[in-house]
Amino acid sequence: NAPNAEMIWTCLVKALIFGLLLQPLMTQPSIITQPNFVLLMADDLGIGDVGCYGNDTIRTPNIDRLAREGVKLTQHITAAPLCTPSRAAFLTGRYPIRSGMASSNRYRALQWNAGSGGLPANETTFARLLQQQGYTTGLIGKWHQGVNCESFNDHCHHPLNHGFDYFYGMPFTLINNCQENKPPELDVALQDKLWLYSQIIALAVLTLAAGRLTGLVSIRWKIIACFTLAGCLFFISWYSSYGFVQRWNCILMRNHDITEQPMRLERTASLMLKEAVSFIKR
Repeated sequence: NAPNAEMIWTCLVKALIFGLLLQPLMTQPSIITQPNFVLLMADDLGIGDVGCYGNDTIRTPNIDRLAREGVKLTQHITAAPLCTPSRAAFLTGRYPIRSGMASSNRYRALQWNAGSGGLPANETTFARLLQQQGYTTGLIGKWHQGVNCESFNDHCHHPLNHGFDYFYGMPFTLINNCQENKPPELDVALQDKLWLYSQIIALAVLTLAAGRLTGLVSIRWKIIACFTLAGCLFFISWYSSYGFVQRWNCILMRNHDITEQPMRLERTASLMLKEAVSFIKR
């Protein structure tokens, strides 16, 4: 019958149209959301210092909760017992000696922001790998992997050149020199020697001047003036660095810009916390 045939064709056409409309919905791949995560790293924190690893003398409830509700790792190796090389290993997953970030002399960590050294540009950090996977990465806190190479503003070792999209914190580290009324800890033995040499030079100049004034020493004032100038230049050459460590090393940066020089320690922690929360909420 013609009506039945027409009805059958109509149903077939409707089914075909419905199938074509449904196909994109069925074949569309499911959207996979990548998880966000935060890595916390602390200096001078031992495995036995927090409650989740057995400490029963210091309360660490928030850290214990992270371990209880998240993942608790029990197998790990520390690549170095101090900051610069251990952080290099943490960032790259390689022993620091392979990247040139380990040393056998007494300067086993970076000492100055102005020093021409740091994590090589050809090292692959986990932050760079995350960028390649579409993540936005940020570092809040301490870097201590160097800043410059050949000039004071090339920033070749800066976090933004090692896979981080945002940086706020200390390019150096926190030492006693950054705090008022604290004994210095940067090159203390060398500073003591330099102070001693400066005092010897000053005493020698004063002795020559006194001898010349009393007539006990026959020496021209021009020579005494030369000794005085040499002593002043020697003093300035080292005190301009060690005498202003707080200004040169203890700074806060946001990306490539200095925000505090020197940093004010009474509010540094709160500023970093604010920056970290702000970055997470982006």
